[in-house]
Amino acid sequence: MGIRFRNYKDCDLECMTSMWNEILEDGMSFPGTELYESSQFQKMLDEQTRVVCMEKDGELVGYYILHPNNIGRCSHIANASYVIKKTMRGKHLGKFLVQNSIEEAERLTFRGLQFNAVVSINKSALIIYEQIGFQKIGIISGGFLLPDGSYSDMYILFMSLTGGKN
Repeated sequence: MGIRFRNYKDCDLECMTSMWNEILEDGMSFPGTELYESSQFQKMLDEQTRVVCMEKDGELVGYYILHPNNIGRCSHIANASYVIKKTMRGKHLGKFLVQNSIEEAERLTFRGLQFNAVVSINKSALIIYEQIGFQKIGIISGGFLLPDGSYSDMYILFMSLTGGKN
């Protein structure tokens, strides 16, 4: 299949910003509403613990950002966001991003991976997360505002990691 993971490079920034903004414009999964300019996005990426790109047959098709879910006494639990290029969605690539992020989080000695706001209508993401072993640990009824003005539930998901800090 020709999938490869690598750290992001400055030359990826424009493409990565565009892919993130596509998700924001869709309004169905990420909480943000303001689109990024490349310079702003670069600052956000610089704050992450890890930014990993996924290439398929040499083309940048997705990436994830990984960082602590919280600060201080809660910083041993990771959080991640996943991005797939719009033209590559539905090709079963998301599971590779999630699996790689789990491996990376374990390598970085996080004790768990938590998602705070998985929108209930994001069925493809929920299927991937559940197949990989995430557990729904909470629901926030009507917690996500959709573009049409209606509200969707969102889930809190968690997976314990084996390579965690003591």
